[in-house]
Amino acid sequence: MMFNLSDPIHWIDSKDLAPRACQGAYLLGPRNRHFFVEHQGSIDLVGVRFRHGGLSAFTPVPMSILMNEVVLQDQLFGNQINVLTNRIADTNQAAKQINLIQSFLIKHFHCEADAPQTLSLISEVKKCDSSSSMKSLTEKTGVHYKKLERIFSKYTGYNPKNFTRVIRFYKALQQMQEPSQSLTGIGLDGGYYDQPHFVRDFKAFTGKSPSQFQTENPTIANLLLRSKHV
Repeated sequence: MMFNLSDPIHWIDSKDLAPRACQGAYLLGPRNRHFFVEHQGSIDLVGVRFRHGGLSAFTPVPMSILMNEVVLQDQLFGNQINVLTNRIADTNQAAKQINLIQSFLIKHFHCEADAPQTLSLISEVKKCDSSSSMKSLTEKTGVHYKKLERIFSKYTGYNPKNFTRVIRFYKALQQMQEPSQSLTGIGLDGGYYDQPHFVRDFKAFTGKSPSQFQTENPTIANLLLRSKHV
């Protein structure tokens, strides 16, 4: 959930390269490819980052519909989100802005009967060895693959195979924050079969090779890696 209180930010999908100007309250859905960001002018941005499956507790919209989408939040929450945005803009104190957002989310919290078990299942899959086959994944969780696929599509937007691919990449990205680690070692430790496989995944998710990404040391990516999920 993003609240852009200043000049427009342009999000550009690497698939079609059509800029999407975003101002006010908008939402970035789960992604399986990289996006570019263009911005000129001042920056005043507040955001909420959710754990995998976390946003489902606040909206009935399946996450698969939001995959690679940038949408206005009023499509999910109605005009109430615009009222919230104005209230956030009226204060420049981060603590108050966070409290306003938390209060809004609490009012929109809903818990489906299967949600606790589903979130627990997602956590279990995240802990699995990144090189695990889908067969071993279903054996470990005790859930048939087709059901696992429906659950993950609804709550995370990904199918189980792509979900484990994203988690593997993210863990590798976190390891790259440690300067003592070599890129080859990170790739092998992360479950990649070889260096070319690691590089292909890295380019798919960032648009850059691991060495380019490490050299450029992107500020936004590093902030996200250090930030907490809700």
